[in-house]
Amino acid sequence: MRILLIEDDMNLVWAVKSRMEQDGYIIDNESSGQAGLDRAETTSYNLIILDIMLPELDGFEVCRQIRNKGILTPILILTARSQEGDKVLGLDSGADDYLSKPFSYPELFARVRALIRRTYLNPSSEIKIGDLCMDTTKKTVNYRNNPISLTLKEYCILEYLAYNKNGVVTKSMLEERIWGDDNHIYSNVIEVLISRLRSKLNASDKETLIKTVRNLGYIIHDENA
Repeated sequence: MRILLIEDDMNLVWAVKSRMEQDGYIIDNESSGQAGLDRAETTSYNLIILDIMLPELDGFEVCRQIRNKGILTPILILTARSQEGDKVLGLDSGADDYLSKPFSYPELFARVRALIRRTYLNPSSEIKIGDLCMDTTKKTVNYRNNPISLTLKEYCILEYLAYNKNGVVTKSMLEERIWGDDNHIYSNVIEVLISRLRSKLNASDKETLIKTVRNLGYIIHDENA
């Protein structure tokens, strides 16, 4: 999942970025309100984490302008301003959630997961598609009642395909959401990881869970959706 962090405290940026990237998130950072607004307009994100006290444009104005432009990306305000009036103004400006500093990382991560699940209309931390069961909190995968051990990238690809079930996910979508702006990946890395996923799920399964859509990308079908 790709997240935009609009924050000018670089110590906090480093701390949040390093911790979240360990969980497979791609974090882009902008340190001013205007730069953050520009990035939100030009790049698709799963979530925006927004400070209030920013140079150029404050977080309230950034939030209002994002919503005025029709951008529906969930917004979590993360700020030292903890007064009730600030929370009301932030939520009324279009934010989906508000977390005051200092905060705990487990709570931040739980709020991030909840907001992302909401965008996919999946209120539970579990994703169930046929014989596949994923726990997005514990990052565990079971297929046909067998636990499946995946690398972080393999898990991220499978989770993204599962969240977008019944829709074709292109290679460019995977590159953008799993690697972000990192262009230093081999051209066939996605094919290699998809092949590994299929093998780990069931090497002998001819009706593979992850299907290739010729010249487009990949899809996971959910017959019950």
